[in-house]
Amino acid sequence: MNRKTTIGAFSSAIVLLCFCLTGCGTIPSYEPIGGGYVEATYMRTSWSEPTAMRIALEQKEGWRTVMIWPSLDFTREVVNGDVAIFVADIASAETNSEDPRATEPRLFAVKTPDLPLDINCEILRQWANETGHNYSMFSPRTIVTPHQKGDEVEFTFSIDWNKGATNTLNWNQISDIMREVKEKGVVKKDRVWGTKYIEIEYKPEIQKSVSP
Repeated sequence: MNRKTTIGAFSSAIVLLCFCLTGCGTIPSYEPIGGGYVEATYMRTSWSEPTAMRIALEQKEGWRTVMIWPSLDFTREVVNGDVAIFVADIASAETNSEDPRATEPRLFAVKTPDLPLDINCEILRQWANETGHNYSMFSPRTIVTPHQKGDEVEFTFSIDWNKGATNTLNWNQISDIMREVKEKGVVKKDRVWGTKYIEIEYKPEIQKSVSP
């Protein structure tokens, strides 16, 4: 065995040892969900810590995958052509939280290769405008979840502790919302994951609301 082969074998042994002890070499499993998008499931196993699972949204590009969002909420994505709607875990709005890596769910849409778009507020605003409700009834943390409903998407959310609501939109309406966010929004970088996305910034007095 020559020196090069010996070094290669030694390096492989180190990687294997790292994987066995810390799970740092975990290879994700992929589940295609349409449009070239895949759910990538990462398992972290360690002798010193409980097993942890993280699901990411990625897109296949030939032999490799491109990360879209590193951590998803446990809500099924909705895909139509090259557009995917998903609920992502983003950095908590509570910047004074004791846990700097605390996250909360938020509704996004993406059409690669563009950046993900935060459409959470826009879905709520669209419903409030059409139904004559005041947008300020929503908490800034109101969670919107998507569900496939034939050729449309039904978005569900809470108005208060005892009452839920839905907003059903077709894909043309969703495209209009995405276009508005892309045109009027600003690029942000999530402080937990380091992922860039686009969000429309509203004045603090508009965002202020009474929690349900």
